[in-house]
Amino acid sequence: MGNESEDLLYAAAAAWMELTEYDYIFTYGYKKCLYPIKLSFPVERFPHLAGFQYLKDVELPRFNSAKTLDKILGGTIKYSQIKKGIQFELAVKPRLEALIRLKQTIENEFTLYSFTPQYYSFSTRIRADYLISSVSSPIDFIFIIKSDPRGEAAICDFVCCSAFTQTERDYRENQRPRTILKKERVHIPTNTSTTFFDRMKETEKT
Repeated sequence: MGNESEDLLYAAAAAWMELTEYDYIFTYGYKKCLYPIKLSFPVERFPHLAGFQYLKDVELPRFNSAKTLDKILGGTIKYSQIKKGIQFELAVKPRLEALIRLKQTIENEFTLYSFTPQYYSFSTRIRADYLISSVSSPIDFIFIIKSDPRGEAAICDFVCCSAFTQTERDYRENQRPRTILKKERVHIPTNTSTTFFDRMKETEKT
């Protein structure tokens, strides 16, 4: 890590690298049907989620998106560089902060919403299928989208398409919450699973 006492870029990259080893599976119920979501964390998603698209005024080494994570962790791309960006405080820092807490947000209590931007009192360019919101402060918003819109698998594959800490806008506004019945984590290298809760089994026992 660099010499800065608070290297948000390195911390976010390290947090995302850890997440690449996991899939999270959420199952929610709606109108007597079950909907499973498998959330994955590909390395090539990190630059966009970290807000690199807002750093056009910063000269950074150019790498393809799949290599950017390694270059940050290796010190080639530094926090001191991206902090110079005009939009850093507004558009990049809230994303890095949310990424650092992402694993904690997912593994603790959160609210899942079906994402319906037409219900907002404001406009947004975000395109997603679901919104995950932490329930305790600071409030982080995680937007997820189907990785293959044509996919018809029993468990639909999803990836994060945006994540940031709440500022002025509350993206929970008028969104429809979904009740999660089961939450589990799969460690990909060992193919081992951890179940955080399974309310479907609890229902069967009663």
